[in-house]
Amino acid sequence: ASGGLSESDIQKMVKDAEANAAEDKKRREAVDAKNHGDALVHSTEKALGEHGDKVGETERRAIEDAMSDLKEALKGDDAEAIKAKTNTLAQASMKLG
Repeated sequence: ASGGLSESDIQKMVKDAEANAAEDKKRREAVDAKNHGDALVHSTEKALGEHGDKVGETERRAIEDAMSDLKEALKGDDAEAIKAKTNTLAQASMKLG
């Protein structure tokens, strides 16, 4: 093929595309984790307002601490940290019913 791309150009383009795909996937995971975390914070705040009097002080503090930790994690882009904090809050907030 004359005037086209060389084999090395094609290989470089494929490698770049694969690298970008991995980065896009990572970014998408972070966005998904943030969306899920934000939704859980919102629903937990609402549930605390409506049912917070039905849990003991220890449980309430655990929920508030977990929510605070998640809010802090949501400021960054570490999907794994956000997922972990989201799971912690989900477990703690189960006591709200």
